[in-house]
Amino acid sequence: MTTLLVLTVGQSDVQLVEGEMRRELAKRNCASLHDEIERRADDWQLVDSPVRKLKPDADSLPEGNFALCTPKLEAVLRYLVDNDITATAALILETRRDAQAASEEPRFVGTILARRLRKRGLADVHQIAFLTGQERLEDRNHPRDAIIRREVVGRIDGAVRSCISRLRPARVIVSATGGMPGVGTLVEEIVRLLAAPGASVDLLEVADGTKANPLTEDHAVSRHRVPEPSASYQARRHALELVGKGSLLAAWGAVQHLIDDDMERRWTCVIEWLAAFAASLPIPDDCDIELLKHKRMAVRCAIRVELALRARDIPRAVYGTVAFFEAAFWDWLREYDFGAEGITRISDTAYQLPASPSADQTQRFRPNTNGTRRINDFDRGIRAWLPVLNRPHLEAFWDALADDVRNLRHDVAHNEPTSDLMNDARNRMAQAGLWSAEGQFLTQALTTNVLMELGSAEPANICENLLTLVRSRLVDEPDYVA
Repeated sequence: MTTLLVLTVGQSDVQLVEGEMRRELAKRNCASLHDEIERRADDWQLVDSPVRKLKPDADSLPEGNFALCTPKLEAVLRYLVDNDITATAALILETRRDAQAASEEPRFVGTILARRLRKRGLADVHQIAFLTGQERLEDRNHPRDAIIRREVVGRIDGAVRSCISRLRPARVIVSATGGMPGVGTLVEEIVRLLAAPGASVDLLEVADGTKANPLTEDHAVSRHRVPEPSASYQARRHALELVGKGSLLAAWGAVQHLIDDDMERRWTCVIEWLAAFAASLPIPDDCDIELLKHKRMAVRCAIRVELALRARDIPRAVYGTVAFFEAAFWDWLREYDFGAEGITRISDTAYQLPASPSADQTQRFRPNTNGTRRINDFDRGIRAWLPVLNRPHLEAFWDALADDVRNLRHDVAHNEPTSDLMNDARNRMAQAGLWSAEGQFLTQALTTNVLMELGSAEPANICENLLTLVRSRLVDEPDYVA
């Protein structure tokens, strides 16, 4: 298995060793100390990192020979050994700005880490400086560059892209805790985006062992299985934005990286239920949002139409608007007393008519091949059923579904839904009173009257009620905070 190790480096990655202890280099003149380390290449050697750390930081280097250590890198290398991982190559992302321009710059740290890696047997090591000369990380004069300049992002992206393209690693280990604020997160996200599908990306955090009690070596731990707290808040916010725009399947995709986490399952399950609802898949048994399992098909269908319009998915909204009538039609048929007509209901697709059916009955049913009959839900059959069902608002909705409107569904199903066709569909739906000019379905009297006729209270608010409930489930104080 090909494994790429990606490192960002900073001031604490190289430390001075004094006897059985180590000391960080003073930040205020870190660049000049690194320049001196580079000039005195024959005076120092790399040794294993002591556990104990001295204070204050070293603002000068010893005369004569001295020793340096790389505690964070040692922690990463121990992680590789402990997890039986053999690195194939390494990419070190560093900064090499002039000491006069950036006095705190650890200018030589990348070279020191590269030497340590090669000494440990890793020959394929690449160093890329994403800042040189007198460059700054950010440019506050341009909003796009206020955190990290686009040119710098391009250098980091290019370095990672080149390594991944060349190596095609099946695994990438990222230790991006060293270096400048914001760069580590950027590097992690670039790697996760560019890694090949199916490749494993392991993000490491290195804990300072001198802050532990008792003292211990610096320790690298994986963040792959346990998301940071910020990841939960970010994912919930993103999911709520997408749900509010009607994009339930997109919301499910946005939280996929958290679905296996037991702590986050308390809310990711809600997004999973919404995705199943949007895709008309079976709703999981543990779903406790009753609107998603409403006994009236018309209620569920109306919500889907409203969400489709929010998502600006006109083809789906067109299809759903016609389907809404059919759902309401069948909601009433399932409550109809067929026995009063002498009709035996075997199933939704099989009915036995009286020996001498009336002309009206034969019009409302069409024959099956086995001698039974089924509901005639074609145009002629629906027109025969509506007076029998005697639901004025259902009939009014049917009247609004004129032939040219109903034919839109066939255009969506059987033709390419071009932009011209969909613009025409939006206009026709609005003219028929089925959609508002702003693209809403549940605000229309034709819709709400059908739902109230079916017994739904305040039908204009059902979609908002659903979204409010979802928001409360994602925003309410979690167990680990309460």
